Amino acid sequence: MQLNKFYILGVTHKDLTLKEREAFIKGGPKKIMESLVAEGTVNGYVLLETCLRVEIYMESESIELVKEKFNIGPLFVKKSGIEAVKYLFDVVCGVNSIIKGEDSILSQVKNSFFNGLEAKHTTKTLNVIFNKAIEVGKKFRYKSQVSKNAMSLEAIALKFIKGHFENLDEKRIFIVGTGEMAVAILNIFTRNNINNIVMTNRSRIRVLELKEKYNIDIVDFDDRYSEVEKSDIIISATSAPHAVLLEKDIKELDLKGEKIFLDLAVPRDIEPVIEEYSNINLYNLDHLWEVVRKNEENRERLLREYRYILEDQVRNLLKYCEYKGDLRCKKR
Repeated sequence: MQLNKFYILGVTHKDLTLKEREAFIKGGPKKIMESLVAEGTVNGYVLLETCLRVEIYMESESIELVKEKFNIGPLFVKKSGIEAVKYLFDVVCGVNSIIKGEDSILSQVKNSFFNGLEAKHTTKTLNVIFNKAIEVGKKFRYKSQVSKNAMSLEAIALKFIKGHFENLDEKRIFIVGTGEMAVAILNIFTRNNINNIVMTNRSRIRVLELKEKYNIDIVDFDDRYSEVEKSDIIISATSAPHAVLLEKDIKELDLKGEKIFLDLAVPRDIEPVIEEYSNINLYNLDHLWEVVRKNEENRERLLREYRYILEDQVRNLLKYCEYKGDLRCKKR
């Protein structure tokens, strides 16, 4: 264990606007980290990329060299040693999330760690820290029940849309993308008996798989603009590094009636200039948080009440370090 070489760099929604976070991601943090590993400046890393945060958890021989070469934008988190561990535990338990205690960050941290493990980008130190983090994330939610009745991002999206259309039964919904967020949206719509849904994706195989499970129609990705023309609500949530719905193509369409465009991607999928059209209402992730205020006080209380679980896990990690005879664990 080399806890004194554990660092966190990155940005979150608290540091940068959506547009600035987009620029950061487009700067290629993963490629930069791979080059730092190749040259030996970084021993290993886990890259966490969500719609609200881009954070790099690393074991490094020289964090100053990392910051010097990581010149794609500002790095705000800047935690090290045991303080970095505490920060990760906060993240995985949802303490730093907009929706306090929400579940999705736990699965996102797990997936990021497993991806790093599979790619052989992690180290023994990172493996121990992340296993402890995932363990405390599960235990914290089970004990506190903080995520009970908490609204997920997809639930917020549904509520947001319902605020514009009283009756969704008569509205045609077009979902672009088949990733985790797109499928979560599809799931919650289906559970609420909203079935007039069309989906597309650059890979046709994935939409065919979803069609077998859900009552949806599908269109080829190349025909997406024709479907935009027909639909009342367009939700885009792809992982593309560039826009997939362009203003130059949308302006050629015969758009009738009010249309809602909801862009849940980072970087954004829909060119922002279309919001200038009189019958188009374009929203992105930053707009959704305006509806998140219910039960906030209760979740904050639970976070305070059960914080001892995180503190106990920090002590467990330090005891593990001592057991391994690594006195460097307490240096930072």
